[in-house]
Amino acid sequence: MGRRYFCDYCDRSFQDNLHNRKKHLNGIQHQRSKKAWYDVFRDASEIFVEEESKKHCRRFLQTGHCDFGPSCRFSHMTAEDMDALKGRVEVPPYLSVLSTIYHQVGLRCVSCPHPSIHPQLQMEIIQGSLSGADSPYH
Repeated sequence: MGRRYFCDYCDRSFQDNLHNRKKHLNGIQHQRSKKAWYDVFRDASEIFVEEESKKHCRRFLQTGHCDFGPSCRFSHMTAEDMDALKGRVEVPPYLSVLSTIYHQVGLRCVSCPHPSIHPQLQMEIIQGSLSGADSPYH
């Protein structure tokens, strides 16, 4: 029977040879599945900037469905969706100052797009209950 290649993005398998693998990896279905997978991990600010620059999809606004789905070049976000996304992107001014301090000492911050490695430590620093001597990083 031979070896088989399983694509995690597309959730399908096929005979593993150079021709089949190259054909699959360059195929539109694989490209869409791969994009959909990585879109899950995108930062809210990236999504907001991208969606804000797009025009609204008339078909999606009229029917609530678009045949192109996530690969549509127009935006499928409503005004409420954009407001919610904007709320996730905007950061209070005190957090931007904290962000600068965090980066200077090598910690991840609340306003950064990346998740914090130590959320409990992060909350203690924000509340001011952790002094420099008690920090596990010193």
